[in-house]
Amino acid sequence: AELGSDQRLHELSFDLPVERVRTRDLVEAFHCDPEARFGTGYADQLQALAVNSRGFLTGSIDLVFRDPRSGRWWVLDWKSNWIGERRSDASESRCGPLHYHQAAMDEQMTHHHYPLQAHLYLVALHRHLGVRLPGYSLEQHLGGYVYCFLRGMPGAEGRQQDPEAATPGCLVETAPLGRVDALDQALGGMAE
Repeated sequence: AELGSDQRLHELSFDLPVERVRTRDLVEAFHCDPEARFGTGYADQLQALAVNSRGFLTGSIDLVFRDPRSGRWWVLDWKSNWIGERRSDASESRCGPLHYHQAAMDEQMTHHHYPLQAHLYLVALHRHLGVRLPGYSLEQHLGGYVYCFLRGMPGAEGRQQDPEAATPGCLVETAPLGRVDALDQALGGMAE
């Protein structure tokens, strides 16, 4: 709500030309920056996907925003996944911020291949900024991604006082630049 219209883009649609991408290309890209979140362990999970594509990769990013402090651009995706306690008896099921801790969100991310989605969004943003932002540099301008699990977001009264503390329902990762660049190259690279 505090970002001006020049610092955000809603529903940024993209069409990425893809020369040819295979499962092995995705796995190799995720092996770049192995210490970053969703590194080697997630790369191994990607091996189960059968990918052999060319043409266009089409999508829409919920929100792209510029962090006014750093000047970097970020991708934000809203998720409505239900994480909580389902009850088999007559008592109510529970679902709230306490259930949306980092480990639970990590499990949802990997189960639904959201890390791949997030990184494809970062490639789309990288290419978008490369064309539209004068003097664009991956290292200087690309921030990362934020996944907001709406059912786990605390209300105003539940927000953390410490801005550095993890917010329930909110998963944030600074872009692993080597991985983004490798994935961009695997998809055919940015047109000159």
